Amino acid sequence: MYEDLLEKRPLSAPFVVLDTETTGLHPHTGHRVVEIGAVRYENGEKVAEFSHLLQPGRRMDPDASRVNGIDDIDLLGKPTFADIAPDLLTMLDGALLVAHNAAFDAGFVGMEFFVSGYTNENGNGVPDNPWLCTLLLARHHFYFGRNNLSNIARHLNVRMGRAHRALNDVYMTAEIFKRMTQKLADHKIITIADLLHAQGGAIYTPRSPQTDLPPLLAAALENGRSLHIRYASPTGESHRTITPKYVTENQGIIYLVAYCHTREDQRTFRLDRIVSADFS
Repeated sequence: MYEDLLEKRPLSAPFVVLDTETTGLHPHTGHRVVEIGAVRYENGEKVAEFSHLLQPGRRMDPDASRVNGIDDIDLLGKPTFADIAPDLLTMLDGALLVAHNAAFDAGFVGMEFFVSGYTNENGNGVPDNPWLCTLLLARHHFYFGRNNLSNIARHLNVRMGRAHRALNDVYMTAEIFKRMTQKLADHKIITIADLLHAQGGAIYTPRSPQTDLPPLLAAALENGRSLHIRYASPTGESHRTITPKYVTENQGIIYLVAYCHTREDQRTFRLDRIVSADFS
């Protein structure tokens, strides 16, 4: 559905600039999106804006809070990603997605759609829009010294809002994207296909994890049942009562994200370190 999009000039095509703030750095270890901002442009003009704080179903990592300024109390009573997913899909429909460090945002957005149970017409649990990354364009075609969003904005004389909040970063990225595409056009990088090639290839939202699970764990996930597990961590063996939430995979390692009744919080367990499991 995006073949025609690739041959268009980027500022005349529909594109959505998107940014997320998260509880931590790695979606496969159970970190979640806590803020999402997006602005849709058509023919270079803003036509829609989208911004939400989200309840992630887990606590904020203190390091993440120090960066984005979002605390657990800020998220009380906020909608979940599943609540806002239909509106977000409407925003993304038929558009190129643009982000600074797109692989990061794509990974988290894909995981959120997977956790919320979304499935598209191809049976895949993620949107299939192509992503364009201003970070990769900066690395490959510009010389800013440092390629963080604020430094690039200074070099391109882009007005800066409060860093590390989703909608502010979206507007900075949008203006950076516009100025980058104008400069790259001087080098015959004109269409979206040209830009995707210039960044090193198209980026797509990672596919939902497909894993074969032990029958007991599969049954617990399907029925919302709790398990008593014996777990061998690097620091020693422990016994936990958990309620499995979902399963992820990264670099061949399968992780179980679960609510740990012992710790009264979400925890992530490597499946190969669960020594035994029984229904509690």
